[in-house]
Parts: sequence; C-alpha cells; structure tokens
Amino acid sequence: MTQKNTFEDVLLEPSFMEKSYKEAMLLTQEVADYFELENKSLSEESLNVRSSVSYASETMRVSTCLMQIMSWFLVQKAVNNGEMTPEQASVSPYRLGAFDICLAEVDTENGILPEQFVIYLNKAQNLYRQVARMDHMRYGNSEAVNMVHNMLDQIKKNNNEP
Repeated sequence: MTQKNTFEDVLLEPSFMEKSYKEAMLLTQEVADYFELENKSLSEESLNVRSSVSYASETMRVSTCLMQIMSWFLVQKAVNNGEMTPEQASVSPYRLGAFDICLAEVDTENGILPEQFVIYLNKAQNLYRQVARMDHMRYGNSEAVNMVHNMLDQIKKNNNEP
C-alpha cells in the first residue's frame, strides 16, 4: 500500500534551501549585471534580425526561469515564517511554473548567442531543474499549466465554433 506524504513529512533541509536560495540570488544578480553590460555593447553593434530575435527570446527565457525560481523561494520563505500555510503554497499560483518555457531545448551551437550568455542560460536551466525537484519533493506532481497557452487554445476553439 502506498502512503501519501503530508507536507510535514516532506521538509527540505533548511540549510540546503538557504544555500540554494543564495545561489539563485547570486545568479540573478550576475545575469542582471550581464544583461546591463551586454545591452550597452549590443546597442553599439548591429545585430541581424535573426540574431536579435533569437537573443531577445532567449533573454526572456532566462528571465522567466530566474523569476520562477525566485518566486518559488520567496513562497517557501513565507511558509517557513508562518506567513502562508504549506497547503496555500501547494496550489498552482504559488508553485513553480513555466516548465515548457524554462526547460525548452535551445540551439546554443548555432553561434547566434554569445558564449557567456549560453553559460548563464545553462546555469539558469540547471538551477530551475533543481528547484523543480524540490517542488516535487515538497508538493508532489504538478500539472504544468500555462495560462497563456490555455487562453490561446480557448480563443482558437471559440473561433472554430459556428
């Protein structure tokens, strides 16, 4: 017989959580600093349209990834401080999201993306995977719901109805 864990059964080691939070904060600051410097140098260079679009979309991917990670850690801090219950934190708006965006495979071999950016992209995706494992350990499986995709699907469905 399989026994379902309660939230109290699945407590993540506080020192591990704090170490991971600090790692996420440091990576977020490094990426922000990089984007600030990179945007200045890119404005001085002319990128072709393909490179510009690729770089912009991957910049959004890294930003989304880091935003999801930091949001998740802030919710966990709220739970640890008694500001939220684990049950409140276990519902969709407070869970780690945007799996399809954050973990999409990116062609980093085409030379369009700067080498340092690719390093940050890989670090962000690896940290996202780590946090996804922590989320799964604490709350179990999650239905990865993308609200934008749901709305687009609903619009398509409505447009196809007579």
